[in-house]
Amino acid sequence: MAHQVRAEMLERMARRAEAFGRSPWTFIDQYLDHHPDLIYFGNGAPAAELYPVDALRMGAATAWAEIGPSELDYGELQGYAPLRRLIADRMSAQGFDVDPDQILLTFGSQQGIDISARLMLDRGDPLAAEAPTYIGALQAFDAYEPEYHLYPVDQAGLRVDELIADVQATGRAPKLIYVIPNFQNPSGQTMSGERRARLVTFAEEVGALVVEDDPYGEFWYDTPPPPVLRTMSDQVAYLGTFSKTIAPGLRSGWMVVPEGMMGRALMAKESSEVCGVRPTSRVVYEAARDFLDEHVVEGRAFYRQRRDTIMAALAESMPAGITWSTPGGGFFVWVTLPEGMTASAALPVAAEHGVGFLPGRFFYPAADGDDQSLRLSFSSLPEARIREGIARLGAALEHLLA
Repeated sequence: MAHQVRAEMLERMARRAEAFGRSPWTFIDQYLDHHPDLIYFGNGAPAAELYPVDALRMGAATAWAEIGPSELDYGELQGYAPLRRLIADRMSAQGFDVDPDQILLTFGSQQGIDISARLMLDRGDPLAAEAPTYIGALQAFDAYEPEYHLYPVDQAGLRVDELIADVQATGRAPKLIYVIPNFQNPSGQTMSGERRARLVTFAEEVGALVVEDDPYGEFWYDTPPPPVLRTMSDQVAYLGTFSKTIAPGLRSGWMVVPEGMMGRALMAKESSEVCGVRPTSRVVYEAARDFLDEHVVEGRAFYRQRRDTIMAALAESMPAGITWSTPGGGFFVWVTLPEGMTASAALPVAAEHGVGFLPGRFFYPAADGDDQSLRLSFSSLPEARIREGIARLGAALEHLLA
């Protein structure tokens, strides 16, 4: 027999539970059924056409043929050693030498964000990040109740000079600095080599942990990005993932842990999921070792074409006064609307025209940031749908401007 939850119990929930009540998807979902053929630019996932189903099936068959009772027991808290070696070898080929023993396998890079926050943040601790920044990172950090200090992003990435000037003026140095240097989510911008070096030097001076989230770094379209921050300092926790290069549903990623932190990182991980999904790591290893490098090269050409398509469509369809970023890689374009127009107000009108997107304010703490901008993801949409969707968006914005 079901019983009603007592209000007293709900009122006694932990303070951090409030952080989990805010989601952009609840706001977006109310508009997604306004049109029978809505084209949605809010999905930041890879293209379904590139999911390597056959390679994963073959990898699963090979892995399960070798899995015995011992592989189904608890164990391997740091993660499957052959997969850690494969990750280290691929990173070395990209100019980033790392010991497999420094690598901790995670449930995507999202778990690496959470582990970093667990280890570094108490309530009220200063946290520095880009403005705007990744929604999922904010959702992870919110639970630890930090004091956010956000700094703008321009065509050369994070304004490191503003971060340094702020710390010098206030005397409050961040304990953690979260950045997406390559093809940032949501702005699409890439941090310059000069700013990377300056950021790492500053972090070492003040004793801050830099959390370098790099989901998109392998998908560059014009030129490779500068070397990752981790190549410059051991005071960087580097986060990688197979979510974009293989498939997000595998929830397979990794964290390169700074020296002296692995023991505590292992305990932080163990407290929430014990030892990971051991068979999945074996499937990823068996599949990735035979096809991943070629698959990434194919993906670069594939997504470059979609990037070029959305760039051409924006140039053709956007009304005067609207600007946008030109990403050199990754999945996202950041669009800025004219003064006086908000993305939140534009969304329902756009939905009536058959197109959806994510308003920019959700990429800031408490969803109270820049509402004059919006994010468009082009990765998961075919080129014809990109062109049609941008034409619809242009018509909706023209309607609003009129």
